[in-house]
Amino acid sequence: MANRYRIVAGLDIGTQKIALVVGERRLAGLEVLGIGTAPSRGVRDGRICDVEATTKSISVALSEAELMAGCQINEVWVSVSGDHVRGSNSHGVVGIDNGEVSGRAVRKVRAAAQAVPLPPDHRVMHVLPRDYVVDTESVLGNLRKCCHKAGLSVSGVVASSLVSAEAVLEPEEKDLGVVVVDFGAGTLDVAIYNEGALVHSAVLTCAGDRVTKDLSRCLETTGRDAEAIKQQHGCALASLVERNVGVEVAGVGGREPRIVSRRLVAEIIEARMEEIFENILEVIIRSGYGETISSGVVLTGGATMMQGVSDVAAGIIDLPVRVGEPVSISGLTDEISDPSWATAVGLTMGLGATDLAEEPATALVERLLPEWVRKRMKEFF
Repeated sequence: MANRYRIVAGLDIGTQKIALVVGERRLAGLEVLGIGTAPSRGVRDGRICDVEATTKSISVALSEAELMAGCQINEVWVSVSGDHVRGSNSHGVVGIDNGEVSGRAVRKVRAAAQAVPLPPDHRVMHVLPRDYVVDTESVLGNLRKCCHKAGLSVSGVVASSLVSAEAVLEPEEKDLGVVVVDFGAGTLDVAIYNEGALVHSAVLTCAGDRVTKDLSRCLETTGRDAEAIKQQHGCALASLVERNVGVEVAGVGGREPRIVSRRLVAEIIEARMEEIFENILEVIIRSGYGETISSGVVLTGGATMMQGVSDVAAGIIDLPVRVGEPVSISGLTDEISDPSWATAVGLTMGLGATDLAEEPATALVERLLPEWVRKRMKEFF
């Protein structure tokens, strides 16, 4: 019970925004006590390229969250994303002593499954059981360094795709088959669930920042002004925008600002969005689970808040699409009830709220195995 009610903090280090959520995990869900945000400096495509700048951004978000929560935060769970995060399927086989599936056997088979050859600069972050059958570090180093320099110890590092899904999915969606797309500025995380378990994941680096760069180049303006145009006037589906609406575009190098059609802005955005969702469709097809996705696609992340994004996604992927916001939360719900907070909230309510390494093996099996697997194991014995 002590673990369930302890204070947990989740830190989402994004390419565009640093977000920190402080909360208590209660029986009814997560109660959010405080939040903090800061513009992200020193992060590109999910990788930290400037430790000092990122540390300052973390410190700003931390101070804001501590003030709102009324407590000091010393530990955080941190999300990681980027093309250096990869998922793969493997299997482990162990013998069973005395015909009994014990907690020791579960731990041994998990260890066997993760004993795969890795490059010297890679490490295993998660081992997620998908099924049990009876008888038949440089990137992470920078993340930790920035947190430590900001006065925080790191409780653990969790893949963004996992915690985003934890925040926005209902259990029934995982059982029926669903695709979660965490659409950020620098990276795009795809997670596919089937029969209650994660079966495939991928990370793409063609994300929200590519849209901003397209606008900057086509409208001949700075990246900062292009980002402002995207956030204030952006639409991912040009047919939703009237042709006679104008948008002011700041000039570069002393040039005067000019007015362009908002429809033109939408056409630029739509072209890139179509390419992005075609890439996601390719991930789904190559995973081999395209025919099992009965619950459709759930979009989350800051980039999905733009008008028309779900329409473009549905047209390309040809599945039901919804935009996912954090569920089962209380407290500061008004401040964080939008898709951009999914990762930070998921860190505090999901994998970040319980230390899997300290959880009893029997409880671990109960929580991670789909119900139908547990039922078959009981029937077998």
